[in-house]
Amino acid sequence: MVNRELLRSVLAFVLLATLDFPPTGFAQRSALGHRSSSEDQQSGTVLSVRKIPIGYHPVTRYPQIHYYRLYLTVRVSEQTYCGEYETPVIEEIDDLLAAKGREILVVLNGKKFTVQTPRGRKLKAWLSEPGQC
Repeated sequence: MVNRELLRSVLAFVLLATLDFPPTGFAQRSALGHRSSSEDQQSGTVLSVRKIPIGYHPVTRYPQIHYYRLYLTVRVSEQTYCGEYETPVIEEIDDLLAAKGREILVVLNGKKFTVQTPRGRKLKAWLSEPGQC
């Protein structure tokens, strides 16, 4: 009888402790991750975009899906970055072509950079060698 009451009180205490003090580890990690990516976010201008077809992607249901390689040049605060991006999605290509000469958000991260088009698409491109611009 005493063991049941002791067990019941311990369980009640644990239940109240978890309800009163929610875990904050996930919220802190996600806030830190979001903050670190927004610190690297910069505004840039798309200088040029070239679209080159690189072939077909073999899919069993749809026999011919065109793949394209996009070469883009972005100027971010007095520095020019060149990158390449492969996609079969025509809407992504159209968004990037429409962004030519406009301000966009750019996140630089090692050998990659992420471009956010005016319509909100995020495209991750590989940085090219400076001589390939």
